[in-house]
Amino acid sequence: MLARWLGLAALLATLLAAGCGGSGTATTNDAVGNQLAVYSSLPLQGPTAAISQQIVDGEKLALADAGGRAGPYKIGYTSLDDSNPASGRWSSGVTLSDAKTAAQDPSTIAYLGDYDSAATALSLPFVNGAGILQISPGSPYVGLTQSLDAGQDEPERFYPSGKRTFVRLPPGDIVQAAAQVRLLRTLKVRKLYVLDDEDPFAMPLAQLVASDAIAAGIAVVGQDHLSVTTGGVYTGEAEKISEAGAQAVFFAGSGTEGAASLWRQLHESDPTLALLGPSTVAYESFAADLGPAEASAYITTPALPPRLYPAAGQRVLADYRRRFGGEAEAYVLYGYEAMSLVLGAIRAAGPRGDDRQLVTEKVFATQGRRSVLGRYSVQPDGDTTLTRVAVDRVAHGRLSFYRAF
Repeated sequence: MLARWLGLAALLATLLAAGCGGSGTATTNDAVGNQLAVYSSLPLQGPTAAISQQIVDGEKLALADAGGRAGPYKIGYTSLDDSNPASGRWSSGVTLSDAKTAAQDPSTIAYLGDYDSAATALSLPFVNGAGILQISPGSPYVGLTQSLDAGQDEPERFYPSGKRTFVRLPPGDIVQAAAQVRLLRTLKVRKLYVLDDEDPFAMPLAQLVASDAIAAGIAVVGQDHLSVTTGGVYTGEAEKISEAGAQAVFFAGSGTEGAASLWRQLHESDPTLALLGPSTVAYESFAADLGPAEASAYITTPALPPRLYPAAGQRVLADYRRRFGGEAEAYVLYGYEAMSLVLGAIRAAGPRGDDRQLVTEKVFATQGRRSVLGRYSVQPDGDTTLTRVAVDRVAHGRLSFYRAF
């Protein structure tokens, strides 16, 4: 065991320092030589930095566990940061640069990212155009894989090659909307108000929740698009919600300071009002900004408590704690599985493990895979059959597991 961990530590140290460069445009469907590259693009700064770092560390751990190889191929790994150093949030310009870097590297076999749906909407056409497999540990936007309540020409506009190359590991918006409605029924909510922050990647989720709520016999007494800004005053919106007799508000949007202010003002107006949000607000900085409104908050997330994952997942989390120290959350497992899925596809392709199309086909052929996340299959649209969603409450400014659906 000691020898194994010394070897693993050495390989992890190499991966921490190493990167896979490359320039030029790939002109064939195959990567070049016996050295293949896997790129990761996540926001390593800002409010989701801790989540992204755990995903990256999980990816590195999976590659280290595989000895840095898949079949006859050596696998190089590059972690890219798609955030803007000034704002700490993902940047469109940086995201496009990351995608182009991966697409133009002839050795690239897979791209792991992005975390934000809007970032994936930018990177996916470039990565797909190069015929490269893309696996996201986040990006729940429905339009990336399905047309239900999505934008115009979606999801087709994300796939200029005409072939599906994108896989989303965690449950997407459709599953999350269903979980929100199950939560509403558990809370015995009969009247719901639905808000979104005018983000085109959040608005479809608001519509999904509203439609599912109506189908479940819950009255949607109002639905608004709301410009959410830091320092915004939402007294008028709170009055509308109160006059409508709503027992709960579902908010689809980002976990900005402005969104936290909105939640605080809604709670101040009516402390009995349940405040529900999706995974796009499920991070600690948002929870810490809620103040007294935390008592009314319910937030869905694909990150289950470690004890709810299979034995293989718990072993990986224990390995992570020994190697990196600190708390190991489910995001480690999403990174670990994203890399493991790529490596398994390369091995399954045998001597053609450098064939981008074949590796992608092997991933899409995944059925009944026993993974650190649980058993799942990859569906033709790129979603997986993983459907468990956690609901977190907030206590003392920290997210705290409440229950799972």
